[in-house]
Amino acid sequence: MLGAACLVPAPVPAMAATAQPVGAPTRIVLPAMPLGQALLALARQAGRNILFAAADVAGAQAPPVRAATFDQALSILARSNGLVATRLAGGAVRLAPRRRQPASLRAAPRRHAVAALPVPMIEDRTAIVVEASLAARAWRDGAAEDTPDALASAQIRRLPDRTIAEALGRLPGIVTLATSLEGAMGRVDHAGRATGDFVAMRGLPGAYVETRIDGIEIPQSLPYSRGTQLGLMALAPDLGLQVHRVLDARLAGEAIAGTLDIDHLAPFAPRAQGLRLGLTAGADDQAWRFGQNAGTWGANAGFGWQSPDGRLALVASAALSRRHFASVEQTYQSGNLAYALTDAQGNSAPGLDPAANLLLASVNAQVTRGTAHEETAFLSLGWRASDRLTLTASAMWASRAIAQDVYQVSVQGGRAAGFFAQTATADGLLRTQSVRADAHYWFETNPERDRLGMAQAALAWDAGATKAQARVFAALGRTDRPDHIEISFWDADTTRLSGGVNVADVRGFPVLKLAPADAALVANPLAFPVHNQGERESETSQDHRLGGDWRVQASPAPGWQAEIGGLALRSWRSRETAHFLYADTLPAGTTLGNSGLVDGQIGPVLRGVYDYAIPTIADAALLRAIGRASVQPRTIDDSNANAYALHEDRLAAYAMVTRHLGGDDDAGEGDAGEGALDLSLGLRGEWSGVSGRYWLAGNDGVPADGVAYGWNHLSAHYAALLPSATLHWRPDRQWTFDAALWTSLTRPSPYQLTGGGSATRDSQGVTEIQLSNPDLKSVRGTNADLGVAWQGPGGLHLALGGFAKHLARYLNDTGNDLNNPASVMEYRAIRLIRPENGGTATILGLEASMAVPLDLVAGVLRHLAVAADLTLLHSAVHLNNPALDRVERTQYAPASNLLLRLHYDDGRWSADAACRLTGAYIQEYGIDVPTFAGTAPLSGSALDTWVRPSRQVDLAMARHWGRQTLRLALRNALDDTAYRATIGRYSDAVPQTILGGRQLLLTWSAGF
Repeated sequence: MLGAACLVPAPVPAMAATAQPVGAPTRIVLPAMPLGQALLALARQAGRNILFAAADVAGAQAPPVRAATFDQALSILARSNGLVATRLAGGAVRLAPRRRQPASLRAAPRRHAVAALPVPMIEDRTAIVVEASLAARAWRDGAAEDTPDALASAQIRRLPDRTIAEALGRLPGIVTLATSLEGAMGRVDHAGRATGDFVAMRGLPGAYVETRIDGIEIPQSLPYSRGTQLGLMALAPDLGLQVHRVLDARLAGEAIAGTLDIDHLAPFAPRAQGLRLGLTAGADDQAWRFGQNAGTWGANAGFGWQSPDGRLALVASAALSRRHFASVEQTYQSGNLAYALTDAQGNSAPGLDPAANLLLASVNAQVTRGTAHEETAFLSLGWRASDRLTLTASAMWASRAIAQDVYQVSVQGGRAAGFFAQTATADGLLRTQSVRADAHYWFETNPERDRLGMAQAALAWDAGATKAQARVFAALGRTDRPDHIEISFWDADTTRLSGGVNVADVRGFPVLKLAPADAALVANPLAFPVHNQGERESETSQDHRLGGDWRVQASPAPGWQAEIGGLALRSWRSRETAHFLYADTLPAGTTLGNSGLVDGQIGPVLRGVYDYAIPTIADAALLRAIGRASVQPRTIDDSNANAYALHEDRLAAYAMVTRHLGGDDDAGEGDAGEGALDLSLGLRGEWSGVSGRYWLAGNDGVPADGVAYGWNHLSAHYAALLPSATLHWRPDRQWTFDAALWTSLTRPSPYQLTGGGSATRDSQGVTEIQLSNPDLKSVRGTNADLGVAWQGPGGLHLALGGFAKHLARYLNDTGNDLNNPASVMEYRAIRLIRPENGGTATILGLEASMAVPLDLVAGVLRHLAVAADLTLLHSAVHLNNPALDRVERTQYAPASNLLLRLHYDDGRWSADAACRLTGAYIQEYGIDVPTFAGTAPLSGSALDTWVRPSRQVDLAMARHWGRQTLRLALRNALDDTAYRATIGRYSDAVPQTILGGRQLLLTWSAGF
């Protein structure tokens, strides 16, 4: 028990008299006051004994009470603060935190069939409990709620996570991704930031996850997907995270994988009052090793206030941070690949693993450096207009600006067919070799700016058996890649090597075998002459939203609950790009060393592997030089390429009915729901329409040969009925059983609906024109969940769950490529293609959670606890693509993901050690892998891009003084690889590798 048990006795005369019967006509009136004082006043007025733990009411505020009976008054106090009353012999009442809300009080039964239940020994002493949404908190008057699959704000602060995506990776069933195809405009260079920005849930990418902030879905501003980038919001104070993996009719509309809730602290929450401050300082050891700015700093503040009568409340928070980063990157040049041994038709030689048979004809050694600047702010107001009506209004803003520079020295030995030569072998096969190579210096920026703004106003009406809620909201999201610039230095004579590319493996990295003269050439990029005089590109993707939702809940009879609700939403989505080429940024023949752009060097890149330095260019100097240069002529296609402007309308309505048997309803104020059985049936209807225009590039807007180049109109519509059934049974305090069968859908992204709208020329000289497909279908998901959880003595906890998902008309993550492209028509040197749905996908999963306070093993270990979460996945998907095997795995679905944690807390000192072990998973399917060897693109499931198994160990320790905490944390303590991907699951012939180093963080937090 966290606090001493308290008995609030009735006055002596009342104790001597007969206990007051329930339902007596006494009128009880209490003003707003601290909960402990309110319980004392209630006991004195009613003449009843109330028992509770002091820790359960510490800092809690009681609302004003007007009640006819003791039971009604006690119910108001208990419900508003997340407590459950249990009658004892002799008329006394015991209050304790609720384990599960009774059906007549909760907004809807929660189903967490495979959830990891909260474990007291693992949670922070002052954790702020996460709640479902801001409007729902107004409904419950700020009541705390027991939420599995949640991370409270104090829990988040205990480990050195920098983004929401990284914090979510601490929960079972979720994998944090450094990059993904769906939204990473820089792809592998995005991974070079060595930061978690995306998540996959239960073997599905972010497009299948609905992410909400304070109950509102985040605008989908990523350019290629319906997913969201979770690196945008810093981990601000008073922020909590919650995962719903089993959904009923209220949530299952567009979330086949599940939903993520990001919630700020509610105005009336007991712990909202007061001032909270935090400071952060740290360093990036990779940047330190490179001699770059390595510092990290941050500050945050939170404040809460309530009026003396408890009717007005305010909560506000803000956070500001700046982080420097650096990493080592090893990549390869697109197209610089070929099969080393082929038959006469150019196919990989029979009997060989195609991935292991790849010839790597380029080696790119890179370093990246940059900064991430983040700002967040939140404000919420609450007004209890009456005992029944509560009004809330809130607004939040978040922005992130990333400046990233990438420097590369490479040797390319496969950039054209003439760089390869073939010789016949004795058995009739052909051996391919790189026979020519050039050394290159290349520089680019990979900037990004993300902005998110959301506002809402909500009202909640609570008339006891009937409750109602209505809300209006507005949101805007924008993702920019402003002023992406490039320049390169090389030419075919000055930087030509004496031979082709030949590599050896050194510690998993491809290293060039060079003659001494060639090695000296590669090591002196300052002598390379300018080649590409400069490029500048900007990309903008936006999503603006306006909408509202409502719901009504009624309890028409004991043991029954019904709920109906609806949603109306309009979204305006747009995307545009601008690409500029320059011809005279520098005089012809200018070398890198004489360009005036160099501001230093970084090196060695990787000691013992790439033992040379790379000159660094100041991007501001290059931008100034580009600003003075002449822009090459631009076509109408250049101005409008890949542009679209669409609006989406979405309407949804649902109905649910819940039957509550046993437990609270059968026993009045029973024993925390023991013996309760809940059965919920629901039906949700979804309708949506997409319309607008997009640009089809290819002939500068002039229709020709039956192709409607230029602006085209798009219209698509979707409708579905989504039934669901959930069952929850708690036979006693220790055991919980859950089962669910539910359906959901996910619509295609606007980028896929418009077909990308671009025209490109392939290696065979054929122009591919990407058409729209308004008949692209939404993905339909049928989901089944089973789970059991056991809560033992002293915080011992075990949970086991299984799930199955069947997806029809599957859409995989293709980034800025078309999904399952199908040829519509081909004539002359033009091929028309459009995206198509795939077949079916099946995902089977097992999730197990365990938490063990070690004092159960030995008393000397009383301050220690261990926890583990294991997720096992099996997936099979029919992509219906002739280039691939009939059955593939789904993307971002590692066969195993293990989370381990050791926690120590003696009240003054605390420490945490956390380890994540993630298995390999497919990131990209092996469709049309580019090659410049003069053959057709390489394809096949053997050429899938796999992200290899990874490990991360984080350490932290803290000293606590009252409400102050000083914490020292080390991220990636063992300096593990941040990202490694290869073509082929087991082959290391063609790798890409990111080394992100360690990060050290020192944080101070305090409450006043």
